[in-house]
Amino acid sequence: MRRKIEVLVFLAVVLMMYLYPLSIVPLLLLAREWKEFRENWRKAAIVLGVSIPLYLAKIPLGISGWAETLGISPVQVSPVIWWGIYLSFTLLQTLAVYYIYLVGKKLGGYAGAGGLAMLLAVPLHLLSLKLYFALTWIGLVLFLLGMEKGKGVPGLSRGCS
Repeated sequence: MRRKIEVLVFLAVVLMMYLYPLSIVPLLLLAREWKEFRENWRKAAIVLGVSIPLYLAKIPLGISGWAETLGISPVQVSPVIWWGIYLSFTLLQTLAVYYIYLVGKKLGGYAGAGGLAMLLAVPLHLLSLKLYFALTWIGLVLFLLGMEKGKGVPGLSRGCS
């Protein structure tokens, strides 16, 4: 059980970084499998689901790295619309990661520090994508390390694998 949940946490965060819409699947599975934190995972999945249309709107606007990868020329729109979509998405993504942070905070130790690093990474991506990716990866490693080292982690007994 422990390994399954660790893999789902890993997938949720990695997909959130690289294939954002797909991260809803591991979040929903975490809500089903990790009963002690069901509400946090469910809320993260709901907020993420609400943000997917904004994520998809970022691609033709050239805000997403996928625009360059797919060779899409950015559509010209008013700066108000561009920033509105960008900041609204960032706010919703931050809220989704906040619910993950709450799980880490409850677990304490490395998991709490990891959750905080991931939470700080989202708004900091406005300054630097390298900082965003570095903080998110560091946060994920700390979160997983906290889950692994944590004694008495709710729903994850040490004997479970």
